[in-house]
Amino acid sequence: MNLIKSFIISVFYIFIFCLIQVSILNSLFSSELYPYIYILFILIYPYNENRFLFLFLSFLIGWIIDHCMNSGGIHAFSSTLSAFLRLKFLQFFDGKNFINRNDFSIYELSFIRKVLYIFSLVVTHHFSLLILGMLKGSIFNKIVLFRTTFSSIFTTILCIIYFFFKKIKQ
Repeated sequence: MNLIKSFIISVFYIFIFCLIQVSILNSLFSSELYPYIYILFILIYPYNENRFLFLFLSFLIGWIIDHCMNSGGIHAFSSTLSAFLRLKFLQFFDGKNFINRNDFSIYELSFIRKVLYIFSLVVTHHFSLLILGMLKGSIFNKIVLFRTTFSSIFTTILCIIYFFFKKIKQ
């Protein structure tokens, strides 16, 4: 029953993040600077849940964004790659402390470790997204590193703001 409840809550989050991404953020910002806020789903998903379900849901959120933006699968790949590498980044920035605990939360990380963790995951997501977009031909003559850097910084700031308000709320 816990798996079904987790799945339903996750689908709700996916719906909300996709709605915000497609209807608000994509229409407000130019094609040079996109804040991909749906990566928050990958950051806030519980760390002790079923890994296969997490990878599937990460693929699903990317696929929905791809479908809405007509981008041909690059968001699905990038979100799945970020989900796959999430625990590796967390191990790098927090050591093996979180593995021994079932109730680990990203909110327990120090501010600098949290920022570095979020930024590295966001850069991985954005770099793979923009490289695949370049191979697709949609941004062939754009500077990938420029867009990756500025979009990653902007998305990281939005994620930190989310975690800051979430901490105040608790």
